[in-house]
Amino acid sequence: MKRLVLAFAVLAASACSSIPSLPFSQPSGFTEEAMSGGRVRIVYEAPTAEVTRKLVADRTLSRAAQITLDKGNEWFEIASKVDGKLEGKNTQTLVIVMGKGEALAGGPKQYDAKETLASLKGKIS
Repeated sequence: MKRLVLAFAVLAASACSSIPSLPFSQPSGFTEEAMSGGRVRIVYEAPTAEVTRKLVADRTLSRAAQITLDKGNEWFEIASKVDGKLEGKNTQTLVIVMGKGEALAGGPKQYDAKETLASLKGKIS
């Protein structure tokens, strides 16, 4: 019986480590703001001009997924997205709506938070 409990504990721990996790506190370069209607605005400014627009987009998407999970939700939908530049550095602003259980219409802007984090693992460092 002890072996079964130990095996289960090891499996549970390894499952948790397969999903990348950002620190609970707000990571560097991000600003976040709760909005009306349960929406959250996430703004990311790249630390240097060399950070590509694609990497900025991946980091912002990853942060949206992490916030979704931190708030106890399963999926998020991008309500609006703005790409830009500030002092020569790429930026991206996302406004997301989060939920759990059955998703909304399931359009192309909707993401499963766990799947999104798993797919971005290794791409956002």
